[in-house]
Amino acid sequence: MPLHIRDVDTPDSPPWGSLPLDVYLLSEWETPHPDPTHSSETPSERRSRLIRQFIQLGTPGREPYNCRSPPQPTDAEIAEILRPARPEALRPYAEFSGSLEEGLWLRLSYDEKKKEQHRAVWAENIDSDFVGPDGIVLDDKEIFAGADLARALEIFPERVTNEDSDIYLERRDTALRELRELLADSDVEDEGDWERDVGLYGVYHSYCVVTHLFIEDEQALDGGGLLHVFLDDCGNMVRQWRTENDGGDDNYDGAWKSGILKEAFSYGRGEVGAAYRPGGVRGPPYAL
Repeated sequence: MPLHIRDVDTPDSPPWGSLPLDVYLLSEWETPHPDPTHSSETPSERRSRLIRQFIQLGTPGREPYNCRSPPQPTDAEIAEILRPARPEALRPYAEFSGSLEEGLWLRLSYDEKKKEQHRAVWAENIDSDFVGPDGIVLDDKEIFAGADLARALEIFPERVTNEDSDIYLERRDTALRELRELLADSDVEDEGDWERDVGLYGVYHSYCVVTHLFIEDEQALDGGGLLHVFLDDCGNMVRQWRTENDGGDDNYDGAWKSGILKEAFSYGRGEVGAAYRPGGVRGPPYAL
């Protein structure tokens, strides 16, 4: 299958220089590497580093690059900085990926010997609506064969960077504030037991999620279920699990709207990402 949105025509490609990532790359291109020992990085290495930095800025850090009247890049800047950032086939989808309610399908395995398994896995999606009518389908062997999730985000960072910042931050901080108030009024010792805290902080974790995606990898083709991954605004994995034949991930766009994510996280479903475990960059003690 080519890159596409399930039931929507391919959008027009946004003008060069109009995307927040464009603005960031152009503004930071001449900034020296923070580590002087890497001063000889190639343009490709610099571009990759800047895209990773852009993702890791998080919602507040990216706000200055959401320009209503971004500067118009020169032809040289387009050719040398922006165009090589990713395959142009992906660019039309960069402004379409902002809604939390739109799933995304990412195919990472292209084993020629497992074409029938791929067709079966995709047919299951059509039946179960893991990724609904407005979902982007990233299925392109030339772009994604051999990639992992980190690399996929590097060439399509908008999956996590297009969130509605005001709504997202307010919900996340409110959830944490309410939890801390609850703990202050109870006899439960805050953050003393990690296994307990997985459920205790489930609602907060759910509000850290800005997007979710289903990954078709080798294990999925071998019958192990799609990898359902939930990411925060810095591209960190908050939770992940494998789909099962129990309907728990069917029509997930609709289930997301109904609040099923909070329930699943509160009951401790899935594996907590390293960033949200003790010692992780967003692990306990959680702070506003």
